[in-house]
Amino acid sequence: MRIELKEAADFLLNNDDYLILMHASPDGDTLGCGFALCGALQKLGKRAKAVCPDEIPHRFDYMREGIIEQQFEHKTIVAVDVADTKLLGDMKETGDKAHLCIDHHVSNTEYAERLLLREHYAAACELMYELLCEMGADIDRPVANCLYTGVATDTGCFKFSNTKPQTHIIAAKLMECGAEIAPINYAMFELKTQGRLKLEQEVMKNIRFYGEGHVAVISVMLDTLAAIPDIDSDDVGAMAAIPRQIEGVDIGISIKEKKKGLFKASLRSSERIDVAKIAQQFGGGGHARASGCSFTCSYDEVEKTIVAACCDALRQAGLI
Repeated sequence: MRIELKEAADFLLNNDDYLILMHASPDGDTLGCGFALCGALQKLGKRAKAVCPDEIPHRFDYMREGIIEQQFEHKTIVAVDVADTKLLGDMKETGDKAHLCIDHHVSNTEYAERLLLREHYAAACELMYELLCEMGADIDRPVANCLYTGVATDTGCFKFSNTKPQTHIIAAKLMECGAEIAPINYAMFELKTQGRLKLEQEVMKNIRFYGEGHVAVISVMLDTLAAIPDIDSDDVGAMAAIPRQIEGVDIGISIKEKKKGLFKASLRSSERIDVAKIAQQFGGGGHARASGCSFTCSYDEVEKTIVAACCDALRQAGLI
C-alpha cells in the first residue's frame, strides 16, 4: 500500500522497537537513510538499530556518531533505499516482513506493507530529510552528515542528470544543520585506498569495446580480488563508474564475479539510454542511468548476453 509523507511520519511516531534494513553492497544513500533514521528515532526516545547484510566500508564509520547500541526484540521493520528484498542478501526473509519501505527507485516491487516512494527524487536521503522534518525530529550534525552523504553520492557530487533544484536546496538546508561537506566530499569522491588503485590498474588492462565503441565492458574476477590485499566492497563498487568515463561510451558495464557461477552486471549510461529497462529484462532494476542485474552462468555467457541487450537498446535509439 502506497502512503504519503504524513502517514509515514505518524506510523514512525506511533510505533517502536525498530529494525532498519539497509541493502547489501551498501552505498551512501542506503547507509545515510538507515543511520539518519536510527539516530533520529533514538533522539525521539525510540529503540532502533540499523543493520546491513554486508560489511560496511570503513569510510562510512562517521555515520555511527551519536547512535547508541541498543538490545531489544524488534517489532517494527523498516527498509530504506531497498527496491526489492532480493537486494537484502541473507536478510531477504526479514525484508519480506517489512512494515514500511522508504525508497526512490522506480523498480520498487512494493513488497512492504506500506511504501513511501518518490521515484523522481535523486536520492532516498532527500525523502528521508522531508520525512524527519514531518516527524519534528532533530536533524543535528550527525544526522545531517548522514543525509548529505546519501544526496551527494547518489548524484555523483551533484554532477548526474538526476540532480534537481530541490537537491541543491536540501543540501543547503543540511549544511545549515551542520553537515560537514568538505571532509565528506573528500572521503566520498577523492580519497582512494592503495587497494582501489591497484584494482583500477588491473581492470583497465582489459577493457573491451562493442557497439561501434558505444559500449565498454570491464570485469572484476575473484582471482583478481584475491591477489590484492586490503580491498573492500566499496573499492570494488567504485569500478562501475570507470567504463562510462571513456569518451564516446553511452553504456558502461562492470561485471563482478560474486562467487563461482554467479555474476552481477552494473550498468551506467548517458542520458540517451535507459539502462533500468535493460536490467529489468534480466530480473534486475534501478535507475535510468544506473542499474544492475545478476546472472547464474559462465562469464562468457554473461558478457555476451548483456552486451547484446545493450546493443539492441543502442540500435533502437538510433545510435548504432
